[in-house]
Amino acid sequence: MTDLDSGADLHDLMDRALTDLPTPTARLREGALRQGRPLRRRRRVVTGLAGFAVVAATAAVLVPIVGSDGPTTGGVATETPPTPQPKQPDDFVAHPGWWDMPVGEMRTRLLALLPNDVEISSYAKISTDHAPGESSVLSGVFRGTLRDASGDGPGSIEIFLTELPQDPTALADVRAQHLSCDLSDWELDDLAAPVQCELGDRHDGSPHQRTITFTNNGITYTEVRRWSGAGEIYAATANSTQRKWGPPASAARPPLTLSELTAVVDSPSWVTE
Repeated sequence: MTDLDSGADLHDLMDRALTDLPTPTARLREGALRQGRPLRRRRRVVTGLAGFAVVAATAAVLVPIVGSDGPTTGGVATETPPTPQPKQPDDFVAHPGWWDMPVGEMRTRLLALLPNDVEISSYAKISTDHAPGESSVLSGVFRGTLRDASGDGPGSIEIFLTELPQDPTALADVRAQHLSCDLSDWELDDLAAPVQCELGDRHDGSPHQRTITFTNNGITYTEVRRWSGAGEIYAATANSTQRKWGPPASAARPPLTLSELTAVVDSPSWVTE
């Protein structure tokens, strides 16, 4: 197995976005979320999810300063009441759960879910963006390279296990981003065909799963998201082994079909501790 640098992948995605190259912006958002969360967990008691648009509530404090050149008689100091602040979503508080699965265990469970002719040829084991004193071993994040027995060529896969926010407003914002087919903020400039997006597994009329597939600049990208209880399973593959998942293509197609990737995400093994 080959150790890959998880932090460099996020940095390259940011470089791609800043230089106006086509970028799957969902991967940039997911990378920032997963890389930043361990740092925030250690550095703040209450953590916030920037990728989920969860902002900290703020309060304005008015401190009156009363000054005078001489004595005052019969005066009563008054304070102007602070301007009411609009209600903000509560800060995200991280809880332990299946989304903290170590990367080694993620590899073991993924291996059991892959088709018989597909193998994991390499995967990232460490993170370079961990806080001082924090373990560099990845948890809840799997980035690797798959290869099938046909020798057609390798492709990339990534899986993120994420805890969802508890605040209803923040949760609604995440739903609008992750369980919607509105991809207007995705930078896709050379599509071979229209993006295929489907919503499914509806609970109480709301979708709990989204699948996306498209070919852009010769690279076929497939993504599946699924909500399960208080967390989300996200997985994506591409026929590229570039850190930016850009051209040139490493194979004729991704290492997993959409149905195979969906079967991986749908497995209950991800939510079993």
